Amino acid sequence: MQWIERGRAASWHLLGSLIMASLAAMLVFLVWFPYPYREVSGGRELFGLIVAVDVVLGPLLTFIVFNRSKPSKELWRDLAMVVALQLAALGYGLWSVHTARPIYLVHEVDRFKVVTLVDIDPAELSQAPPQFREIPLYGIRVIGARTARNNSELFSAVESAIAGKDISAMPSRWQELGATSQAQIRHFARSAAFLRGRAKDGGVALDRLIAKAGLKEVDVIGLPLVSRRDDWSVLMRQDDLNIIGYVQIDAF
Repeated sequence: MQWIERGRAASWHLLGSLIMASLAAMLVFLVWFPYPYREVSGGRELFGLIVAVDVVLGPLLTFIVFNRSKPSKELWRDLAMVVALQLAALGYGLWSVHTARPIYLVHEVDRFKVVTLVDIDPAELSQAPPQFREIPLYGIRVIGARTARNNSELFSAVESAIAGKDISAMPSRWQELGATSQAQIRHFARSAAFLRGRAKDGGVALDRLIAKAGLKEVDVIGLPLVSRRDDWSVLMRQDDLNIIGYVQIDAF
């Protein structure tokens, strides 16, 4: 009988944990990692690992500590400690996901790069143009990264690249996606026909996005999207360079 009661208590705790995990998933995947960044930046795997541990942890501890023979005050104290531990673990996990969230999609000469919160050194934010000195609280902003103004900046960029830090993660090099960036995009852009030839699915996803945007193939161009994971491309309207979507195609 005791095992049945423990199982029932753990089941109710599991239900509550799943509801809590669902709410956390809405925050992560609708606000911090909207598509395709959950794929590009690895947000899905990170969140899945954290939630899986948290969802198992709470009900398992409840199953262990639940015992009707305990005094009521002691039982509720034990259950409160389990819930507190679970919430602390979830809070730490969400903070870890938050620090890994993408904040900028940065155009860098012939490609776009995803910059996450953890990529940015807070001490360097004061070097950014005024409009970029505060990190966005949500969403991913599309910006540009200017080229070096002199040999000193060029040498510094080379040193940083060797150390694993691209200019896209340097606040001092950020700029609005203006005429210079647009000219570079048009120069290095790939045609939709080229992308179709590189697509592993025969261009099905590409055609779906083009049709959804109400465009023709000749109206769409693409640029590589560099990330920590698979090869992606950013699709844009050829006339105004507005982004219409993303496809898992290597555009290099």
